[in-house]
Order: sequence, then C-alpha cells, then structure tokens
Amino acid sequence: MKKGMTRRRFISNSVAAGAAATVGGGFLGEFISPVAAEEVAATGLAAATGADGFANTIAAVEAVGGMAPFVPEGSKVIINANTAFKHRGSIVDPGVLLAILKLCADTGAEEMWLVKGTKDDFWKRCDRAADYAGLIDSVKISEREFMVVEITDGVALKEAQIDRRLLSADVYLDVTVAKHHKGCEFTGALKNTMGMCPHDPTCRFFHVGNNPDSEDWYPDLNHLSQCVADLNLVRQPDLCILDAGEILTTNGPFGPGKLANPNAVVASTDIVAIDTHGVRYLGLEPEAIPMIAKAEAHGLGTTDLEKIGMREIAADSS
Repeated sequence: MKKGMTRRRFISNSVAAGAAATVGGGFLGEFISPVAAEEVAATGLAAATGADGFANTIAAVEAVGGMAPFVPEGSKVIINANTAFKHRGSIVDPGVLLAILKLCADTGAEEMWLVKGTKDDFWKRCDRAADYAGLIDSVKISEREFMVVEITDGVALKEAQIDRRLLSADVYLDVTVAKHHKGCEFTGALKNTMGMCPHDPTCRFFHVGNNPDSEDWYPDLNHLSQCVADLNLVRQPDLCILDAGEILTTNGPFGPGKLANPNAVVASTDIVAIDTHGVRYLGLEPEAIPMIAKAEAHGLGTTDLEKIGMREIAADSS
C-alpha cells in the first residue's frame, strides 16, 4: 500500500497527537475503556424491538448498563456513524443517532464529534429533531485529518491512515446500520470502521490490494475481510450500536434496494458479537461472513452470544 505520509511527518504527528502509533505490543492499552470490568452490566448484548428507533436505542443501551459507564462526565466522544449515503436503509436512522447524542449529553460529555457529516435532509426525517436542535447544532464534524498507524499484528493490513479524532478521543462509539454489501454480503460494526479511513489509499487497498488499477472493486473477499479484521485492531469501540430498524437487503452499501423492517436496535460492548447477531437480520449466518471469524481470531470478541450474555427486549415508545 502506498504511504500517505513520510516517516518523518508520521513521527512528528505521533508526538503532536500524544498517542502511540503502533498497534500491537501495547498500543491498545492506551485505549482501554474508562469503565472498570466490574461496572459493566452482565448483559453484553441487548436487542430492543419496537416501532420507534429512538426508544429502541435508549432501551438497548440501558440494558447493557446505560451510557454513563462508557461516556464519563467531561469526556470527548468520537461517533463513527454510518451517515454518508442517502437511500433508505443504507444509513443510520436519525432517531437512533439522536438518542445516542442525548444519552451522551445526559452523562455530561464535553464534546461530541461525528466522523462524517449528514445529508441536508437527514434530520428532517426525525420528528424529534426540532426539540433537540441545540443538541444537534453542538455536535462537531471531524476535520478528516489522518495519521498513519502501523498495525504490527495485522495479517493483510500492516498500516492504515486513521482519522486523528479516533486517536485523541476519550470514547469511541461505533454506530452503524445492518445492511447488505455487494463485496462482503454484510455491513455492520466491523465493516463500519472503514469510515475512519480515507478512500485513498487505505480503503482502496482493502478492495483491490496491490492492484490499484483493477477494474474489479471486489476481487478478493478473503483480502477484504482480513483487512477489515486487521483495521479493528487499531482501537476497539467502547460501545457498538447497530440500527436494524429499516435495512437494505439488496444492492448495498449504497442502495436503492429492497428493504426489510426488523424494527430493532442492538447495543453491545463486543464488536464481533454484535455482527454475529446482526447478520441474522439479513437472513445470513455468521459463518458466511469471513470478517467475523477473522476478527474473532484476533481476539476482538466472540461469536458465542450465550457467553457474553444476551437479552432481547421490547422497547416502550410512549
């Protein structure tokens, strides 16, 4: 993969960012969740169902211990929300994202940053948005400045350009929608991490490997899946939230395509577990999605939902 920064600039930026820039051999220790293990609820994954994505989100987060253990007062929060597209079922529902912003604000978060902005009509789709206009306006958008990070334990991906906000934030929330993907069949929390990287050169390398002139955007599923798993070594989310309200079941990730309405939101501290559960909303089995097994092999989580404790609940939208 081509280097987007010189080594000298990389070292300089590493010092300026105040963060280590090598994954493996201790890098992840810089980003351990501020939550003590004993404070995390026994439920490691919760799926809340109901007609209201806002209410589902609050119920799912409360079921895994609430937002406060993950977002301490005064913390700076980076939210990697899948909001870049426009078609229904291809992006996180605004009600889901609004509930997350409210929960973070209620815990006393000092700053909230979105990795990417939203389309002009995004918040118009949410009836509650007008009531939270001040909160929405307070959220900042990342400048999309990137830093090269070495991934020493990566199998296919040995370095990546990463949004600097991910490396400096106190808390990382991975917020995505369960949907079809033409290349790897499923987009969930693991795949969503690619939103932290620029299209060139990092994401391009995921897709075409060492053949930058390839006309086939998905020539090697194994390579793409391994790169996704490797990228998630950089920093594990403190909390993952998966929107499975209205989802795209064909022609993903962009759409338009066929839609399904599971009317669910899932929250988990385990990025492998949430995708293991999430693929079933598309009628898939986790064994059919290679990135899940590859991420589990890295020790990033488990496919054993009974092991982490799972709850399915009905949310109250009143």
